[in-house]
Amino acid sequence: MNKRASWPPAANLIVVWLCVVAVLFPSGAKAFNEAPSLAAQVKSGQLPPVDKRLPASPVVVTPVEKPGSYGGTWRRAYTGLSDLVGARRVLYDPLVRWSPDYKVLPNLAHKWEIDPEGKVFTFHLVQGVKWSDGQPFTAEDILFYFEDILSDKELTPSIPKWLAPNGGLPKVTKTDDYTIRMEFDAPYSIFLEQLACPHAVVLVSKPKHYLKQFHKKYADPEKLDALVAEKKASTWAKLFLEMSDVQRAQFLNPSLPTLCAWVTRIPAPAKRFVMERNPYYWKVDTAGNQLPYIDTIVHDLQAEAQTIVLKAIAGEIDMQGRRLGGMQNSVLLVASERLGKYRLVPKFSTASVGLLLAPNLNHQDPEVKKILSDTRFRKAISHAINRKEINKIVYRGKGIPRQAAPLKDSEFYSQPYENAYLDYDPVKASALLDKMGLKKGKDGKRMRPDGRPLQIALDVMVSIQSWVDTAEIVASNLKGVGIDTEVKSETMELFRQRTQSAAHDMALWPGDGGMECLLEPRWYFPFSTESLNAPLYGVWFQSDGKRGEEPPSEMKAMMETYKTILSTVSEAKRKELFGKIIAANEGNLWVIGLVHEPPDYYVVARNMFNVPKKDFQSWIYPNPGPIHPEQFFFGKAN
Repeated sequence: MNKRASWPPAANLIVVWLCVVAVLFPSGAKAFNEAPSLAAQVKSGQLPPVDKRLPASPVVVTPVEKPGSYGGTWRRAYTGLSDLVGARRVLYDPLVRWSPDYKVLPNLAHKWEIDPEGKVFTFHLVQGVKWSDGQPFTAEDILFYFEDILSDKELTPSIPKWLAPNGGLPKVTKTDDYTIRMEFDAPYSIFLEQLACPHAVVLVSKPKHYLKQFHKKYADPEKLDALVAEKKASTWAKLFLEMSDVQRAQFLNPSLPTLCAWVTRIPAPAKRFVMERNPYYWKVDTAGNQLPYIDTIVHDLQAEAQTIVLKAIAGEIDMQGRRLGGMQNSVLLVASERLGKYRLVPKFSTASVGLLLAPNLNHQDPEVKKILSDTRFRKAISHAINRKEINKIVYRGKGIPRQAAPLKDSEFYSQPYENAYLDYDPVKASALLDKMGLKKGKDGKRMRPDGRPLQIALDVMVSIQSWVDTAEIVASNLKGVGIDTEVKSETMELFRQRTQSAAHDMALWPGDGGMECLLEPRWYFPFSTESLNAPLYGVWFQSDGKRGEEPPSEMKAMMETYKTILSTVSEAKRKELFGKIIAANEGNLWVIGLVHEPPDYYVVARNMFNVPKKDFQSWIYPNPGPIHPEQFFFGKAN
């Protein structure tokens, strides 16, 4: 994996970034081509001609293998409304985007400029892009999001931190219909990378012309009241959010216009949730063929994730990675690949480890909180864990034991942190526990300093068997040094409820942020409620000290260091500052890494083409979106 694009020297900012432009099809160079189904609608008068639907200079996508042919249905599967993230990852068209090798590229913004201080970002939109209902997409739609949604307290009680790193929104102005200017009150060094992340799709997902009918500023009050009553919403704000929420509405509300390659026709949670090609999609291939090639995407509803694996093995999935992960599933998929119904494309995780242990530093029991907050306890836990056993049993020996440190491909890689306290040494672990005063009772189990038994529960999601297996091995290891440990296997809903409210002892979760360290710092310091080792400190950070629990001085220092990084343009200085955060983690071991997992797979039908030979896996990199699903196509199987 390549390292992320370096920030250029300040004097060269404008020159360098002006060179980063989208490849646009030459205006008037030749006639565009379209899918036969759309050509038929043009002939019947249902649609305008293709050259009227496309921008004069559409964005060009270079096919992975070759220009494709039109048609076909892409078969996928999902487990219900809570599983719509799989569909969202297919529809990836933010203002700027990740390339397949993790660099920021133009998208709806075909070029941009950044001022020498790194505070003012000017984006030039592709001219002539239309929403899926044929209405123009302009800077006014982005302005609508900032002025009428983010700035309305009824719709947005708290501003997303990624858009307001210092507490306030940027000043957003429209230079003209296709130019938008965003000015922050301080330099914002990772703003471009933030705009490529899935959360930033919201900036270009709010069609003003459609959503005005649900907004009290624009709608006729009587008509709005009638809509609120019709939809059984309690307020206009709840109605607006229901009709516009980028996480769900695009799949539940087929009338919501989109800029993505496919639009919802039969909404979730239907037994067969269906998306069809967007006739106004604004990208073409190198030959001038309007994308996407594939007509329809269907998601068949399955009661359990394991049935999706069985459908894949039976050749009933054309391209999917979600709900197929985990070592046990990988073994099944690899073994069945020889049947010839699909091929496997590896996905390499950008997480630091497959799972880590997050001891709860916000524990509600003061005595347990004191124990978990003691660095000696966390180091003892690390030495008590037999990572070679986890690797052999769970990962078939194909993983790499390590702490939750940045990966070797990261500019922030630290070999000392990667290897800290890794050796399996129950004697050393027991000695550290003894020094803490956690003596063993007559039954061999450790006692708290207050004389009560020390009991630790490991919270883990029940839906992924390899996670439960890992938790059981960890529990057995901890029992080996006298810590009475049980595994709590829970549904996702209960797990999130317990961990984000700090009701757990220790939790197991993937070590996100092995590559994208600055974008996903949750395991390097308490960044949010997703920092399961200290969710209430994360709330304190996100709310600028207004809510949550005030952290100790060393953690507050890391938070301030991170804020400084965000306003530091110099790459060398950012590396130096983040190095301090890494050193603090090495010394304190606030989370305990286990094993970096081997890649898992996409299942890809043998007659589907233009799928790259490998991809990356991260929630920040919404696979398979960056590899351009719109240029996948069906042909004759090899």
